[in-house]
Amino acid sequence: MTANENRKMNADEDYGFDVAGFIHVPRVLTAAEVAACSAAIDAVGRDEGMLEWPTPHCDPFQALQAHPVLASYLETLCSSGYSLDKPPALVADASGGTAGVPLSTGAPEDRRRLRYANYSDTRECKGIRIFLALTPTGKGGGVVLVPASHNRSTEAPADFLAGADDLGMTEEPVLEAGDLLICAATTLWGVRGRPGRVIEMEYISSRVRPTAGFPQIEAPEWVAELTPEQQAVVGRRTTGRGGTVISDGERTWVATAEEQPASVRLHLDENSQPDPDELWFWDVRGYLVLRGVMDEEWIAAANRAIDATLEMQASLPEGHPSRIEEVPEQALRENGWKWPEDTSPRLAGEINRPRIGGLYQLPKPHCEPFRRMIGHPAIVKRLNWMLGYGFRESTEPMCCVYPKGTTGGSLHGQTPGAYTVYNGRQLVEQTNVAWALQDESPGFGEDSGGFLCVPGSHKAKYPIPRGLSTSIDLPQVYKPPMKAGDVLFFGGVAHGTTAWRSERQRRTTIQFMGSSNIALPPGKKEVGWRWSSDPNNPSIPVAAKA
Repeated sequence: MTANENRKMNADEDYGFDVAGFIHVPRVLTAAEVAACSAAIDAVGRDEGMLEWPTPHCDPFQALQAHPVLASYLETLCSSGYSLDKPPALVADASGGTAGVPLSTGAPEDRRRLRYANYSDTRECKGIRIFLALTPTGKGGGVVLVPASHNRSTEAPADFLAGADDLGMTEEPVLEAGDLLICAATTLWGVRGRPGRVIEMEYISSRVRPTAGFPQIEAPEWVAELTPEQQAVVGRRTTGRGGTVISDGERTWVATAEEQPASVRLHLDENSQPDPDELWFWDVRGYLVLRGVMDEEWIAAANRAIDATLEMQASLPEGHPSRIEEVPEQALRENGWKWPEDTSPRLAGEINRPRIGGLYQLPKPHCEPFRRMIGHPAIVKRLNWMLGYGFRESTEPMCCVYPKGTTGGSLHGQTPGAYTVYNGRQLVEQTNVAWALQDESPGFGEDSGGFLCVPGSHKAKYPIPRGLSTSIDLPQVYKPPMKAGDVLFFGGVAHGTTAWRSERQRRTTIQFMGSSNIALPPGKKEVGWRWSSDPNNPSIPVAAKA
């Protein structure tokens, strides 16, 4: 332990990290801790693999992972549940023959996967690079950084990255033995000369896909019945094996390694070019409606499948994925299961929101209209420019089956930190795809109900005002009309639902899609929309919640 002790970041550090993308913390390791690490390196004679070295040589590096000062900074920046993504290794000397300092940008998609965002009093640092000095730096060489480059939105010039001209933008912190240099993983960095013994490690937040991915598991039986294109979309969550699908709007196919599209490198290729009107609408409004994606026969088949599923409810065993789950509104459950006095009539209802899942596993032919939604060419084409190539389904879909009197849903989901712009590309991390199986009338009249949102809130700098029971009445709230067969995309925008007032049942199937950057362990049992797995459900035992 040192004078730093175990503490949160102070105001100077918060400001410095936010602006510059790194902070220098002196004297984190004691002289004894530094000596133990150096002695282990001398004994083993290697510059990597420290955590797997034989005992006792691995011990000082194992101890680093639990060091209270390091852990405090990591928890502050990455939140609890962070993990080691790149194990400790010594920083290599700079290559000879280069007058300048070449800079590392990392993999192109890592700039997005490991991004830093700060909005509405929320800080999200998805990746952290740690430099820990065991010997002083400065005279013979050191770590070179580009301050503020963690917040860049364009690519650096090639000559700049090659070290031909640093443009006066670089900085080389001078480290003493035991000092810690904490950098956003997206901060550009390089090495000058021979920096001595400096350990590099990388950490990620619990919400980020690890560089090595997740272990694969056996596929459920129903997955084998899907096409290769459909398997590529659902594979990440079901087996850990996914793929990249491409669409020209008419057909979908799986990309091979040789034909990785240019948009993986954050550029648009011919098959990911958005329609200018759609891109403009999406960028400004935060949602998009495609009209008439489903034809009459497809709509009818989907409704027959829902009818059949509702009819067989009495025969479905407890825990069956297609059993109805009635999900209570948050404003109701947080007020002792009574509506607050100021509850908006747009929100209040008598029936908790009924939903069914297991749509892809329904008996044939009832599964077919829902499986047809997976990898649909029109959907793939849009998701590739919204989420980026390699997107995947992040959790099982659901179908809302709301009769008249069903409660609404208060505004939620506003996540401007998930909306980013790189090289002119607008990208989000999560997009919901809602397929209307019945009409949803515009406005808030007697025949109304269904999806509503606050257009533009995906870029909001302020949190949603008002409480859960009245936020739905904000004058900025808008309810777009939906016809059966239409498809709605929304991601990062504040949204909810108005209570269902129509005589016809609300039937909307929602797929939950995410970018390849989000952590998605295959076979995950918890499903966000299911009340049966919601930690707020009072019927779930405390042990199960933990």
